[in-house]
Amino acid sequence: MAVLKEYRCTGCTKLLFKGIIIEGTVELKCKQCHAMNTIHRSDLEEFICLIAPCPHRVSVPSSTKPS
Repeated sequence: MAVLKEYRCTGCTKLLFKGIIIEGTVELKCKQCHAMNTIHRSDLEEFICLIAPCPHRVSVPSSTKPS
């Protein structure tokens, strides 16, 4: 099972949703404080399996890793 990331309001820290955004941007208005929140896609490195025997494991070239 995938670990879902928590996305919280930047104004009041209320939990907006849990999930994974692979591509794109989500814009939400907090129901509690009415702040507009723009959430961008997740860093793709989060989706790389780090368990050695995993068949989905992918090695990332050092040139693609963010510094």
